[in-house]
Formats: sequence, structure tokens, C-alpha cells
Amino acid sequence: MSDHDLSADERTLLLAALDGPLVDRDAGSLGLCLRLCGRRLLQRAGSAAAANGWHGSPHAFVLTRDGWRLVKAERRRSPLRQVG
Repeated sequence: MSDHDLSADERTLLLAALDGPLVDRDAGSLGLCLRLCGRRLLQRAGSAAAANGWHGSPHAFVLTRDGWRLVKAERRRSPLRQVG
């Protein structure tokens, strides 16, 4: 994710967006979400998410295609956890 010079908090939000839309954010997290929207890594859920079957808040944030690519690339770079 270093391509975009993301902070640790921004990385955490992007990874959390893998689990589902980001909803009920506090003011600090909302600011980070809006900054990531400006970088086109997140977007408001809006009508696109509703068209895909999600019935939550249209004000939630979801990953964009660029956001998905960035998170997937980051996950591939991180070492796998070894068991045993």
C-alpha cells in the first residue's frame, strides 16, 4: 500500500472494508474514509451497493476497484503465518 503513502489507520480501514461496508464511523474515522474516497480507494455505498443487494445505509463506505487491487496486492506481499 506504500504506492499511496497510507497511514496505519488508513490501512486498517481498508482491511476492515474487506469484511463489509464501513458503517457508524466516528468523526476521526469518517475523516479517514473521506480522505480514502479522495484517493479513489473507497466510495460511498449509495445506489451501486443497493443494486448489488446490500440493504444497509447508503452513507456507508465500500472499496473501489482500485481499493480492492491495493488491498489484494498488500495481502500478497505480507508473509504467510506459519503454524507449528
